[in-house]
Amino acid sequence: MRVLKAVAACALSWAAVNPACGYQPEVNYQLHCMGCHLADGSGQPGRVPSIRRTLVLFSQSREGREYVARVPGVAQSPLSNEDTATLLNWMARNLSDLKLPASFADYSAAEIQALRAHPLVTVKPLRARLLRTTDSRPREP
Repeated sequence: MRVLKAVAACALSWAAVNPACGYQPEVNYQLHCMGCHLADGSGQPGRVPSIRRTLVLFSQSREGREYVARVPGVAQSPLSNEDTATLLNWMARNLSDLKLPASFADYSAAEIQALRAHPLVTVKPLRARLLRTTDSRPREP
């Protein structure tokens, strides 16, 4: 019985990280994002921006959504378009300091495919402009 439990645990672990089985978004975050954005999405001040307050805010506008899908870490990720969309949706629901608004539109694989084909070259100026034009105050629950 102990052997069967060990085999089952091994199979579940393998399925969580085997591309043929599809990654879970939490695992994808750990493998592809957490090294820079940290476990809680807070980033590294002065080096890597936090996604805790901005991912959901940026995702509310066309220009912000384009920014999110075109930043180098997303656009150049080895993840499939489907896994990338699933990951961004998971991040919005699990790493944001802001409540997800009812108007939030999930990212789709087709949207990611279209946008990541044109990665951003100059990220900081666009992010700064988006921050200036986006209301980044916390929303009431």
